[in-house]
Amino acid sequence: VNDSGEQSFTITLPTNKGIIASRLNLTQEHFSRILHELSEKGLIVVEGRRIHIRDVDALRTYDL
Repeated sequence: VNDSGEQSFTITLPTNKGIIASRLNLTQEHFSRILHELSEKGLIVVEGRRIHIRDVDALRTYDL
């Protein structure tokens, strides 16, 4: 739980983003755009293979 009472956590991707994109049947560019959009909305912070999810509930309800 973060300072504002929202549930947050950090995950570390087990492999590089290109492989994850491929496994999700996305191009690497599309996956990067999705991560960038979520970052711009303040829902996540990406630091290499670490992704900080700031508000789990907000991320769940966000419509790409």
